[in-house]
Amino acid sequence: MTSDDNQRIAKEKYWLITEGFRSFLTAVSQSEEFKSSLEQIYRAYRDVGYRAGLKDGYIYSAQGLGRKEIPLYNSKAKKRLSKLDKEFGGKTPALLEKILERPLISIDELKALLTPIGPSSPKSLSGDDS
Repeated sequence: MTSDDNQRIAKEKYWLITEGFRSFLTAVSQSEEFKSSLEQIYRAYRDVGYRAGLKDGYIYSAQGLGRKEIPLYNSKAKKRLSKLDKEFGGKTPALLEKILERPLISIDELKALLTPIGPSSPKSLSGDDS
């Protein structure tokens, strides 16, 4: 190895540590697959909260007229949340899969792959754009 090779390797290592990891996390967190998965988990947690707040999904009327179904009640909310949580934890981001397919990728190609596309922050999970 020459001195030039050592300098190039040192610069690449420096970039990986100072920029690369942040770029990777930014790219993954802004990916549609990540935002979609997170949105599904958010909604499932919300449904579990609604479910926990309702007794068996029904409100008994004070007049004794029987029970009325509640539209936000989801009897399968906990099961869905558990499934989504397991899927989310077991996923490998598509970007990481691309990188792992080519372990000898050049730093320049890696930089191009990690260049952020689109807005710098994901949309709010609450559904509003504020």
